[in-house]
Amino acid sequence: MSEELCNGYSKYYSRWGDPTEELHGAYDSWLEDMSGREGAQFVPFEYDLSRHPEQSIYVPKIEAHDPHPKVPDFLYYRIVKKKLIRTLGSISYRELAQQLKDQPTSADDSRSLTEKLIANQRDGKNTMVVTSHFSFTELGYFKGLRLLEKRDRANIDKNGVILNKLMTRQSYIGKKIVEHFTPVSNIYFSYPKSTSAEKHGIPAGATMLGNALFMKVLKPDLQKGGLELDAALTGKQIVPHQKENGEIDHYEIPAIDPSSAKLIEGFDDIFGATIIKSPITGNWQMRIGEFLDVQELLKTNNSNEIVDSIYEEIVKSVETFTGKEVEYHKLSQRIGKSATKYI
Repeated sequence: MSEELCNGYSKYYSRWGDPTEELHGAYDSWLEDMSGREGAQFVPFEYDLSRHPEQSIYVPKIEAHDPHPKVPDFLYYRIVKKKLIRTLGSISYRELAQQLKDQPTSADDSRSLTEKLIANQRDGKNTMVVTSHFSFTELGYFKGLRLLEKRDRANIDKNGVILNKLMTRQSYIGKKIVEHFTPVSNIYFSYPKSTSAEKHGIPAGATMLGNALFMKVLKPDLQKGGLELDAALTGKQIVPHQKENGEIDHYEIPAIDPSSAKLIEGFDDIFGATIIKSPITGNWQMRIGEFLDVQELLKTNNSNEIVDSIYEEIVKSVETFTGKEVEYHKLSQRIGKSATKYI
């Protein structure tokens, strides 16, 4: 570990050492498994700290950075728009952008969602945006749509996204995944507990250290206020379950770790969103959930119950867009077999 990192995280290093190499040894197995799946979107690449320093466990955050600060705003937003049109298609982009523009905050707040988000950043309130994780790319699409509608270039340092450290070993359409996000937001690296992490032998010590460092860098930004953070609390994509003939029978939302749910307690507001290319219509469809006051809800609910309410809306959206049932493991009732099917 470099002297600079040692100075910043010396107490962590004294306790945990540096399990980065061991962590990436487990990632090798995980990445091989993922790349062999049908329809894999991401391409794995090598572990090499000299070329990819963000792969170190002692790099818990990458700061947002505008790579072209001299490019005028009108051209900057035109470029972002073209990228979204290229991936979503021009018709879908126009429909989703209009839907976001017209989206009210909630039944009790007639302001547009965009106006509310701008006000939250201005007033120092922290907002968490939870995407369904039907596919990883939806998180980026929804972030890009908000960037354009809010004209948020000047606030990229107040925007963030939580990524699994595994993604420092993956690229998407020829570019490192982290490089897709740093032009528009900070990146905070987490180490979600999941069946995949357990299967591939992610070291428990690395998970504990990594998540401790994650909270160390996130807390000061929450204390500053005005952070708008995108997260997929499952830490894993929604899982399709197939029949014997290969047809999709139903979908399952992976179990959410209670520690991920507890994360919302540091935020003022939260809402969920689902963007899916519907297998029924072939079109991109979006549904944005109710905007919720976390601190008010915590007076009568715990974080597990609030997260469940977010995912109840996500479940209904996925079912509507796919025409299939969705299985969700409720946090607030997770005793034995607690999976619930919403029909």
